[in-house]
Amino acid sequence: MIGLLLYIMLETRPDIAFAVTKLSQFATNPSKDHLVKALYIYCYLIRTPDYRIIYNGRKVKSFIAYADSD
Repeated sequence: MIGLLLYIMLETRPDIAFAVTKLSQFATNPSKDHLVKALYIYCYLIRTPDYRIIYNGRKVKSFIAYADSD
């Protein structure tokens, strides 16, 4: 379950990043509470199908990133 959530998080749903990474900390020894929280995230994903990142090259705006080499 957590692996699938991680895949979804990395591909199109960064809004669940914090919750999924917190859940993944307990992947080796999960409890029933962690299962309930994972199911809650799945319910959230079902309720919000229109929340996603859309990559298309038709936009004029560009992404600018800066890095400090020090």
